[in-house]
Amino acid sequence: MRRVKPPLPPEVERGANGLRVRGHALVLDPHGRPALGFVAHARAAPRVLPERSVATAATIALLEASQPRALQKSAALPGVYGKPFALGSLRLTVFPAGHVLGSAQLRVEAQGLDLVWAADLGGFGAHASATAEPCEQLECETLALNALYGHPRYIFPPREESLQRALEFVQRSKRAGQTPVLIASPLGATQDLLRYFDGRALLRLHPAAYRACEVYAAQGIALTGYARLDEPGDAVLVPPSYRLSRLELGQHRICSLTGRAVDGLPAGAHEALPLSDHAGFQELLDYALKSQARRVITAHGHADELAAALRQRGLDAVAVRDQHQLRLPGF
Repeated sequence: MRRVKPPLPPEVERGANGLRVRGHALVLDPHGRPALGFVAHARAAPRVLPERSVATAATIALLEASQPRALQKSAALPGVYGKPFALGSLRLTVFPAGHVLGSAQLRVEAQGLDLVWAADLGGFGAHASATAEPCEQLECETLALNALYGHPRYIFPPREESLQRALEFVQRSKRAGQTPVLIASPLGATQDLLRYFDGRALLRLHPAAYRACEVYAAQGIALTGYARLDEPGDAVLVPPSYRLSRLELGQHRICSLTGRAVDGLPAGAHEALPLSDHAGFQELLDYALKSQARRVITAHGHADELAAALRQRGLDAVAVRDQHQLRLPGF
């Protein structure tokens, strides 16, 4: 009886400190304190950075503003978009991911290896951020995708539509004599809101969002129409973790801006808009198909669902699961 060879193990495996390139020390989504890690962007960066951190200059600048102590304990290795550099036996190149300012994909090359870690991709076309570098479509042998929104239900409307509805929420709440409160990420959504509002409403920003806007300005992205949280303004913008009881808002209405709005109204919010800085399901599929990859590895979020959808379209796709397991086709 002919023996069937087992499938080759994926080029990316889950280790103690996150997803790691098999056979190498490089961790692609680091947590803890690995010796070497790739920090794809400053949003939701780990509180403890790797001993050596590969990141773009813009990401490093945002980390200096948001978590300077962590950065002081890490040797930053700045990468320039499109310019490869050697690190031991690896050849690394960063490319724009379109998620937030400075966000990056990473191409990892070595003998017998051509891998792209797409990390947190932003949207394309009508879904693209106005304040992040446009996402670049890459081709590779092996593609690793973050499947945060890898379920078919995550189809987002055009970005401008959600931004316009956010502006209308602010104006409508003001006319009703209520303080508008926007719940949004300090990095990414905040800057796109400011760019779209263009001074038509003055937003009082949480300190994290305010610091990020100052870095954006220093990086050449001019933003207007914002003030500190304790200053006068038309609306308040804070992250999801912020306790509004700290502020004396009086009558107010809350609008949550997140891709999770597709799942329903978040607790405590009066309205929710599906404004996401991440690629949706269809965009993840399209990116994978255009990459011409021989194998696609999905991780995080809806990794199983995205891998299954890719297999239905003829791709060799496997999901690296959070439980330190692999789910291969047929198992």
